Amino acid sequence: PAKQVFIRLESTRTPRNCKLGATSLDSSVAASADEPSSAADLVPKGDELDKSIFKLALPAVINFMILPLVGAVDTFWVGRMENALALAGQAAANQIFSSAFWVIAFLPSVVAPVVAKAAATGDKETVRKRVGEAVYVSILMGCVGMILVDQCSEQLLNLVMSNASPAREFAEPYLSIRAYTFIPALVATVGFAAFRGTMDVVTPLKISFLSNLLNIIADPIFMFRLGMGVAGAAVATGIAEMTSAAIYLWLMTRRKLASWSHILRPPPWSSLKTLLLGGTGVQLRSVALNVAFISVQRTTLALDSTGTAAAAHAITVNLWQ
Repeated sequence: PAKQVFIRLESTRTPRNCKLGATSLDSSVAASADEPSSAADLVPKGDELDKSIFKLALPAVINFMILPLVGAVDTFWVGRMENALALAGQAAANQIFSSAFWVIAFLPSVVAPVVAKAAATGDKETVRKRVGEAVYVSILMGCVGMILVDQCSEQLLNLVMSNASPAREFAEPYLSIRAYTFIPALVATVGFAAFRGTMDVVTPLKISFLSNLLNIIADPIFMFRLGMGVAGAAVATGIAEMTSAAIYLWLMTRRKLASWSHILRPPPWSSLKTLLLGGTGVQLRSVALNVAFISVQRTTLALDSTGTAAAAHAITVNLWQ
């Protein structure tokens, strides 16, 4: 049977029982909460249960609103270069990086329920162990992603543009620099999942706000004052992601969510198997989605040689997100 964790909150005004979440290590969804006695129990009543849900939901929603700013900020400043090919190249390189990243970054979907299970039982040592193992695996997979993108950047860019594409001169330096941000980006996603697993959604919100603010400030400095152009946008984003990862690691160790002994120790195969098998479904979904995204990116770049269509598409996608 699936190992499950249920978090129940009971209202002090109205006897409503609600299961906030049910998760399992084999990705199955459990359902064993009490059935509501009437349809009225499904309507928010402003009681303690609703307040608790709102306190968790609001910061999480704001955080997910902030996350797309990473790509939008780069798009904004690259657009200020007034060169459609620069924006088209940056968008193409960013799509390759994002596709490779999200195919690899299945850990958060597995870490949050595993941490929630241990936290619900008050087993702090297991929490530290599971988070430490996830960070170790994220660093390992980050190294794989970094080497893959760095050494095969030309072949990967061929997926979205031809060798003769004029936008390639802007895409290549951007992708080469972004390749080195795989490790901090993966560590940050694991940190986000670890705090979410302990029902702390405010801390990730603060970290996301700080890192995106840093990115907003650093982009024009590296791109225009230092004359790095599109490559400067990649450098600024990398600095923001490294800052985010460093803060997550510091807070996780300080708040006893992780320990360096677990982070630096290779996890046993039984733990690795849980993480890898739990992320299989997520990986398959990511592969399917990103095949479509790459196909669309290649089509827009092929529409015209000026990069105007691809630049317009990049702006539209960022607005949609």
